[in-house]
Amino acid sequence: MVKSAISGRAYDEVSWNAFFRLRAHYNADWEAMSLAPGPALEAILSPTTFPEAKARQLPVLLRMLKHRRGTLDLDFLARETVDDAMAWLKALPAVGPKTAACVLNFSRLNMRALVVDTHVHRVTRRLGLSPARGDVQAAYDSLMDQAPEAWLAEELFEFHCLVKRLGQTFCTHARPRCRACPLKEICPRIDAGGGDVLAFWPRA
Repeated sequence: MVKSAISGRAYDEVSWNAFFRLRAHYNADWEAMSLAPGPALEAILSPTTFPEAKARQLPVLLRMLKHRRGTLDLDFLARETVDDAMAWLKALPAVGPKTAACVLNFSRLNMRALVVDTHVHRVTRRLGLSPARGDVQAAYDSLMDQAPEAWLAEELFEFHCLVKRLGQTFCTHARPRCRACPLKEICPRIDAGGGDVLAFWPRA
């Protein structure tokens, strides 16, 4: 949860380094971090985007979790349905569908929830797999509805990784490499004749 909460709008390398610094500084004692002053946290998080906001939100998030459960242990979520677990997590401050899905899928909980980050959101919108004007929650709902029932947490994790990589290397925000894209033959946003991006293709 901590790693996901600080990863917003940040490169993986930057957010991972910030997470490791936090863990080392507080000796993986998240309760101690929940009581840390904002400036101390901000200094550790400073290479990430919006460090001031994240330094304010993290302690509140952890204290709220402790208040609701009496502990920071999230293993109880494994006994819930995915929908109920997602709803419980999203009721916490500053936890949206991406962070909630990260907690469920990327952790030892290993639950069937698809993480929709910026890249997955952009690529699936362009491919017509999620609503063109929808937010991350709408994309999550649409993609989970379409995911084969046989897919387990591992398949959803692999889908996330593959689509994210596609978004980082080919289907980028500003200058998508459409002609080189491995999905150009099935992308509805590409002109079949020359592989050019259509004028109405949303860049976001």
